[in-house]
Amino acid sequence: MTEEQVSLKKTYFFRPGYVLPVIMEKNNIETNVKNFEVRDDDVFLVTFAKAGTNWTMEIIDAIQNIDNIDILKERSLMEKVPLIELGPSTHPEMVEEGIKDVPPICKAVLGSVPEGTPRRIPTHLLPDISPTQLFTKKPKTVMVDRNPKDCLISLFNWHQSVRFLDPCTWDEMFEAYLKGHTIYGDYCKFMKAWGKYINEPWVLYITYEDMKKDHKGSVKKIAEFMGKSLTDAQLDEVCRVTHFLYMKKANETIKGREFILRPEGVWQRKGVSGGWKNTFTVAQSEAFDKIYNEEMKDYPGHKYSF
Repeated sequence: MTEEQVSLKKTYFFRPGYVLPVIMEKNNIETNVKNFEVRDDDVFLVTFAKAGTNWTMEIIDAIQNIDNIDILKERSLMEKVPLIELGPSTHPEMVEEGIKDVPPICKAVLGSVPEGTPRRIPTHLLPDISPTQLFTKKPKTVMVDRNPKDCLISLFNWHQSVRFLDPCTWDEMFEAYLKGHTIYGDYCKFMKAWGKYINEPWVLYITYEDMKKDHKGSVKKIAEFMGKSLTDAQLDEVCRVTHFLYMKKANETIKGREFILRPEGVWQRKGVSGGWKNTFTVAQSEAFDKIYNEEMKDYPGHKYSF
């Protein structure tokens, strides 16, 4: 893909065919993120954008802090999901929005966590621009997959909520997807790039749909993968504070909300599976399926049936 006009505003080509929001800086990713020092007790979370990142981060946070669960209430929005690629906010679009104080998260937030305190590190980046040490030190890494049609619907609504992306119509979003102009690029390329690691012992692959079907069982699986043995009471407590309705209510007054969200924006919307059926037209669904099935036909890992 050539460096053509990006369909959606407040995004830029990190490289041909790969679009990122302007709240992230190319140089920071290629230097600070790439050279990020990984610790043995880090827990990484790899997801495509809007594949259940916020929910899974809450689960990991609750498991890590099961003996001090109230600390979750003290987290700001930025602390809840400290994307390693986020910041600095130097782009003119961000300055105009008044979002000018976001430093490189990999240094300011993650880098300031004391040794011995486990870190939760989410990313939507492709493997080749993720921290090099992620693949040499191989810390515990949870990988969450989600129906890509639901991801696109969630991303569309995200554009309406956050200040570092511009609102758009659904048709504009879908057209951007067909051009490969939605943020973080193409879902299929993302899953194929990360798919080679699905069966690695340091990776736990789980789907959003499975987490919805069996919340408690999924929490237990993630905890065991992290090396945490929870009592039944602790398991119930993690499930309680990571129930969608509990999180949605708690995050209505969270610190830093006004910094990231528009006044009418929402951090968590519905938390459902299959919602794409209420928005996609028949023609759009068929166009999506054609691209997806062609791209994923030789993919040895998980493949969704629509």
